[in-house]
Amino acid sequence: MFDDQSSWRACRAVAGPCLFTILLTTLALPFGTYIQYVASLCLIAAIVGVAMVLIVGFARVIMLTSGAMMAVGAYSSTILVERLDVPYLLSLIAAAAFGALTGAVVAVPASRFRGHYLAMATLVFQFVIIIGLREWSSFTGGAAGLSVQNAQLFGHRLTNDGEYLLFIGLAAAVAVAILTTLLYGHYGKALRAISATEIGAESFGIHVARHHLFAFVISSAAMGFAGALLAPRVRILDPESFGFGNSVFMLAYPVVGGMHSVWGGLLGGAILRALPEALRAGQELQGLIYAILVLSVMTLFPRGLVGAIGDLAKRTRTSREDRAPAAAKLAATPAGGSVGQSIERPLALEIDDVNVSFGALRAVDHLSLDVRAGTIHGLIGPNGAGKTTLFNAISGFLPYGGDIVRDGEKLRGISPAKIARSGIVQCPESRELFGEMTVRENLDLGGQHLSEEVRGRQLAWLFELFPILKARQGQLAQTLSGGEQQMLAIGRALMMQPKILILDEPTLGLAPVILEQLSKALEKLRQTTPITVLLGEQNVTFALPHADRVYVLEHARIVWEGDPGRFAAEAGEGYL
Repeated sequence: MFDDQSSWRACRAVAGPCLFTILLTTLALPFGTYIQYVASLCLIAAIVGVAMVLIVGFARVIMLTSGAMMAVGAYSSTILVERLDVPYLLSLIAAAAFGALTGAVVAVPASRFRGHYLAMATLVFQFVIIIGLREWSSFTGGAAGLSVQNAQLFGHRLTNDGEYLLFIGLAAAVAVAILTTLLYGHYGKALRAISATEIGAESFGIHVARHHLFAFVISSAAMGFAGALLAPRVRILDPESFGFGNSVFMLAYPVVGGMHSVWGGLLGGAILRALPEALRAGQELQGLIYAILVLSVMTLFPRGLVGAIGDLAKRTRTSREDRAPAAAKLAATPAGGSVGQSIERPLALEIDDVNVSFGALRAVDHLSLDVRAGTIHGLIGPNGAGKTTLFNAISGFLPYGGDIVRDGEKLRGISPAKIARSGIVQCPESRELFGEMTVRENLDLGGQHLSEEVRGRQLAWLFELFPILKARQGQLAQTLSGGEQQMLAIGRALMMQPKILILDEPTLGLAPVILEQLSKALEKLRQTTPITVLLGEQNVTFALPHADRVYVLEHARIVWEGDPGRFAAEAGEGYL
């Protein structure tokens, strides 16, 4: 479910690419058979291009096994039709399923690697699959190839390029609609969050390994489907036609078109697939021209053709419009009442004899404390005292000795994503924002587990707490000031409706005016919500007025604890 504005944006995002495939089909139909044939190839390449945007642009995986995935789809569809008399339409679905299964097989070992090691792992599977198709000649026809008959739909055999073009255009529209829905929905936003910062994504309940696995499965299914569409067009399936060179060629689709947009996959796939046909007269120079084109786009337009078009449109729009008025200043929220004394409340978190070591360095040294529900606990200490290490242990990012218990359940061994979903949410010192996503998209990811109605109420409450976020909600997170980014980081954490909120150095590097606004928001938070807060700070002047109980950390140990008033009287000298 979406609100009216979100629904319109989602429909437009899906409808546009689908209309593109239908328009390309319609424009090519009146022309001769050769143009119809090339248009069919471009539509198939467009499907692959969008799949590559998913895996390369959104999941940030350099995938070099796309040719093999298309081969799996092409061969499985053809064998099912030719040898088992499976209807062609069903064979398309089966090809997608075989592609998905192969993608899962590739993903399980490959996902253990990162960067160029991951790319090399996919390359190994590319060669393994192609060698298997070539050597299993009794089943696949081997190097001699496998003959493919014309496709048959509902008893009618497709015999000319126009019929094929019409069918492939409709099939491409369906495939692109499914992929676009995924990419512009919550799954796509989660992938973009992971690509921005895996730690930040895990902190907000996004299971990184599961999303990467799903990226392999979905993109491989789309490529298998595209291969099955291609098989009747090429008439002879040859393993070498799906070799390493083709995988590199297809990797260029999102690079040239734009890696972060469905339109990039569509345009990159269609343009680069049409290019060899347009250069047939100079066939010996095709490779050189192709390389020059790709390098030129990468150099001149790092965000691809779609990015260049978007920048041009933005400059044109800016030149025609007056600059938007400056955002309204933050509304002041009065801090009502003085800080209350620590009240005996139920335990929200038990930290019992926790220790964390990095080799010979003891970062947390047998530390114990009880965190009471609905209170703010200030952990004060210099840089290197152990505050961040303790917070990362609580959030599941670090192994530790001892026990951390919440509601009778020990947290050791539980993944960070599951801990976050259970109600313990950390706002890290580095903020870990998803910089290439808007303020609203960052907040939506924090509230992804909420229903649309609850998310709307949570957003409205959050915009009252941090009015500047409402004014900036359409702006990219990376363009915000440091103070605004800190408010967004806290706001995103609050969208998860945490029971325990961990704030690690929230005032670091902030101007005094921002500190005042943050102080008012924190005071309002403690007065109007039952959230338990663990506040790690070097800035004692900020932490002390808000804390119900203070802990002083030095050299990985608690050296003093008590209420804020006693701290100011007894231990404050040297800290205040």
